[in-house]
Amino acid sequence: MLASGSRLAVGPGTINHRYQQQQQQQQQQQQRGIFGSPRTSTGNKSLRMPITVATVAMLAMTVGFIGYGMFFGPGSHYPSPVRKLLREGGMAYLRPPEKQDLPKAVEKYTEALELLDNIGRDDPKHAADAAHVTGLVARIATVYTDMGDLDNAIRMYNDLLHRILGDAGMEDPRTQVRLLMDPELDAGRRQNILRALGCANKLAETYEARAARSKRRSILLADPDMHSADVRAASRWYQWCLQVVMLTYQNHFNHQQLEQNLPLTNTPSFDPATLPRFFSVEVVTSLFFNAAAFFASHAQYQYAVPLLQRALDLLRPGTEGGREECVCRSSVLMSHLANAAVQTSDLPSAERWTFDGLALAKKYPQNSDCLDSFVALTYDLGVVYEAAGKIKSASVQYRHAAEVARAIGDAEAERLATQALKRMPGI
Repeated sequence: MLASGSRLAVGPGTINHRYQQQQQQQQQQQQRGIFGSPRTSTGNKSLRMPITVATVAMLAMTVGFIGYGMFFGPGSHYPSPVRKLLREGGMAYLRPPEKQDLPKAVEKYTEALELLDNIGRDDPKHAADAAHVTGLVARIATVYTDMGDLDNAIRMYNDLLHRILGDAGMEDPRTQVRLLMDPELDAGRRQNILRALGCANKLAETYEARAARSKRRSILLADPDMHSADVRAASRWYQWCLQVVMLTYQNHFNHQQLEQNLPLTNTPSFDPATLPRFFSVEVVTSLFFNAAAFFASHAQYQYAVPLLQRALDLLRPGTEGGREECVCRSSVLMSHLANAAVQTSDLPSAERWTFDGLALAKKYPQNSDCLDSFVALTYDLGVVYEAAGKIKSASVQYRHAAEVARAIGDAEAERLATQALKRMPGI
C-alpha cells in the first residue's frame, strides 16, 4: 500500500497535454464499456498491487482533534504553578523539529497534568473531564506519537476517553448517542463528546500503526490480521466511532421525518442538509474515509466500499457545484473504490470508478489530491485494460502513471507503474 507524501508543484501544462491526447479514447470506452460480464478475474496476482492515495485533507479532519491537542485553552484557565510547567513544556515542544526536546516536553506536560489532577480533586473547575485538562492529555498523547512511543500514546488516548466517557461510555457507544440526541444537553458536554469521537479515531489509528510496526518486526505469524490484538482494537474503535455517528444521524433523520409526516427509514439519505448541526460533512466523510482505508487494508471490502460510497454521497452537492475541495476528495474516494473493485476482481466496477474519478481529477490538475488520485486511477485503468487483453492500451496507462508519478515525486507509485510496464509483452 502507498500513501502520498510531500508533493512537488506541477503546472497544468505538464499533464493537460496528455489528458487531451487520451480524452477521446477514454470517452469512447466509457460509453461502450470493456466488460460485458458482471465480474471478470484479474488472474495474475501481480495485478493486485494498488496505488493507494491517503488524502491529507481527510486524514487531518478528526473532529478538530489536531487543533484541540495543539491549543487546549488560554493560560488563564490554569493555576500559576501549572502555567509555569506548561511554558517549560511548550518551550521544548513548540519549536522547529530539529530543535525540539520531546522527552523534556513530555516530562513537563506530565508534571503539569499530575498537578492539575491533584488540584481538580478539590476544585471542580479543574475536573478530570474539563476541556483544558483533557486538552493537555491530548497534547501529551501527541508528543508521545511524535516520539514514536506508541505504547504511551495509546495509554494517554485511553486515559482521555476514560475522563470524558467513563467505563460505560467506552463500552457502549449508544450512551453517547442518547446524550447527543438530548436537546437539553449542555453545549460544553456535547463538545466534549465530539472531542472524544476525535480521540477514539486517533486511538484507532494509533493501534493500527502499532500493528503495522509489529507486523514488520515479525514474520512468524501465519495470519497477523487474525492474531493481532492491535488490529482488533483498531477495528473496535473505528466501529465505536461509526456507531456513534450513524446511530445519531439515523435518530436525527427519523426525527426530521416525523416532523414532516414522512415515513421512518432504516437508512438516512446522506444528504448533507439532513446531518445533525453538530456533525459537519468534513468530519463525517473523514471518519468514513479513515475507517474504510483501515477495512480495505485488511481486505474487508464489504465494510470499506459502503463507507466510501456514503462519503461520496455527502460530498456530491459540493462536487456537482464544482467546489475544488469536494471534487478532489471525491476523486480520491473513487480511486479507493476502483482499487477495491480491482482487488475483488470486479473489473466492470473498476472501469466505471476509474473513468468517473479521472473525469474529476482532471478538473483541478494543480491540486495535490487530484494529482495523486489521477496517478492511482490511471494505473487502475491500466489494470483494467491488461485484464481485458488490451496490452497496448494498458502500456499507455502504466507509462502515463509512471511519468506523472515521477513529476510529482511519488517514488512508490512510479515504482509500481514501472514494474507493471515491464511485464507487458513486447514493450
